[in-house]
Amino acid sequence: MTAVDLVARKARAIERVDARAAALDDLALRIHARPELAFEERFASAALADYVASQGASVARGTGGLETAFVSESGRGSPTVAILAEFDALPGIGHACGHNLMGTASVAAYLAVRESLDGLAGRVRLVGTPAEERGNGKVHLIRAGVFADVDVAMMFHAGDRDEIDPLMLAMVNLDVEFTGRAAHASAKPHEGRNALDALLLSWNSLSALRQVVRTDSRIHGIITDGGLAPNIIPERAAARFMVRSPDNAYLAELKTRVLACFQGAATATGCDLRSEWSETCEATRTNAPLAEAFARNAATLGRTLHPRRPGDTHGSTDMGNVMSVVPGIHPYLGICDDPTPTHSHAFAAAAATPRALETMRLGAKALALTALDVLAEGGLLKRAKGAFG
Repeated sequence: MTAVDLVARKARAIERVDARAAALDDLALRIHARPELAFEERFASAALADYVASQGASVARGTGGLETAFVSESGRGSPTVAILAEFDALPGIGHACGHNLMGTASVAAYLAVRESLDGLAGRVRLVGTPAEERGNGKVHLIRAGVFADVDVAMMFHAGDRDEIDPLMLAMVNLDVEFTGRAAHASAKPHEGRNALDALLLSWNSLSALRQVVRTDSRIHGIITDGGLAPNIIPERAAARFMVRSPDNAYLAELKTRVLACFQGAATATGCDLRSEWSETCEATRTNAPLAEAFARNAATLGRTLHPRRPGDTHGSTDMGNVMSVVPGIHPYLGICDDPTPTHSHAFAAAAATPRALETMRLGAKALALTALDVLAEGGLLKRAKGAFG
């Protein structure tokens, strides 16, 4: 393909995003106004999939046995570029991670590439991926074979600065439940076994453990059940914790040490312990050739992406699991003027501003242009696969 032809295709992709600007903004704002939790994103999933179908593309719903997952694909032959759409929200604070923007941007990018193929060999696949915030929906889709024939995968993440290579930590959830014995807390406390005491002993043990773990790793959680009434010895207490590290091997070591805190407390209090680990989110592995292509395209659109700052991390994501099986990128684009942490009420508010919608459309364009680079330039795909190995 000539350079002139690729430039024309890119111009077409940009034009297609711009032509849909009003519809995309409306879609993102409607999803923002109706936040839904993991695996329950029925409105958001249907809104995105319905819009794709309204633009003439076929959509398969319920992908991989997940009710709110969907896939649409265009083109033929190889390579295959997957563009991932997230759309779940957070408990209590809604779209404080900007998934209303990210899912909509991926839909826009997919449609723009679809309408710019014009006989170009290769396929573009839109994958609607539920449950990023909790549940690791992409892990289910990996197991279902959705990425088995994918050559590269990409999406962008909303943030408070433009960053090309964000570090997302490997992470695993731990759900714990202590079961003791209820008794009157004043009349006969000696007949009880205090499940809340077991949980608090565990919490204090974890606090001591944090002092002697690597500074790049994290342990944090919440109590989800602390008993029923102050005059009843709690017979049940429960909590959910997250354990994170940029090092998968060190994460496995931490799991053993964290669980020992709960096992010791169970022994000390005479309570029974039930524990359950979730699927692991893998650490992200930014593919340098793909990231460089995305940065070049973003620069042509007026945004300069920066390398991550030393010591910065951005939580965890099941996109890391996808990036462990295919070359991928997960850059950040800022949606606010001032430093604003994700997972905050302020960031949720920012995700519905004109600045955020403008960034969403820019992100869609940059994704579309990068996908066209992969499809049109065999050298980029070769470099991406070489860097992945």
